[in-house]
Amino acid sequence: MTKQIEFYFDFGSPYSYLAQTQLKKLAADTQATIVYMPINVLDLMKATGNTPTTIECKAKRKYAKSDLQRWVKKYGVGWEPNQNFRHIDLNFLLRGAIAAIKLGVGAEFISKVFTGLYAQVLDLGNVEILKDFLKKNELPADRILELMAQEEISDELKARNKAAGEAGLFGTPTFRIGEEIYFGNDRLPFVEAAAKAQA
Repeated sequence: MTKQIEFYFDFGSPYSYLAQTQLKKLAADTQATIVYMPINVLDLMKATGNTPTTIECKAKRKYAKSDLQRWVKKYGVGWEPNQNFRHIDLNFLLRGAIAAIKLGVGAEFISKVFTGLYAQVLDLGNVEILKDFLKKNELPADRILELMAQEEISDELKARNKAAGEAGLFGTPTFRIGEEIYFGNDRLPFVEAAAKAQA
């Protein structure tokens, strides 16, 4: 049986961006398959009684900015503030991720969109910009956009959020191996150890 690591993420979560930059290495080192699990983190937090303290607490928000830069430097990845997040409908992009997964290009879509948002500061909430971006990255833009507009994809996103809450999740990024959950980009060493120990 193939070892699996479930990766729960939201495109609006900067720590999800950081964590996903390490997934290829994690998969190679553990011989595990990464299963991408897009969810709306704010909806999940609301449903589970969690509070987005980096939004509500000024001191934590200030700390997070410095902490994120430490991780950016450690991982050697691109990072620029993207003001487009103020108006991007993240559910739009999450539906795109679900559609891409169904079309067999989920990993590529998710990685490219994260890079577009955090390293290239693109407004990927704009349909035409997203379409052009996907085509430039040799992804099936028309098929993804057509599928993500269907009601069943919206229903699946809601179902994923519900299932995540029922599984004990409360934020992103979260990794799940079997019934065990590991919350946060900084838990990657524990995730790696658990995956290597998995039969």
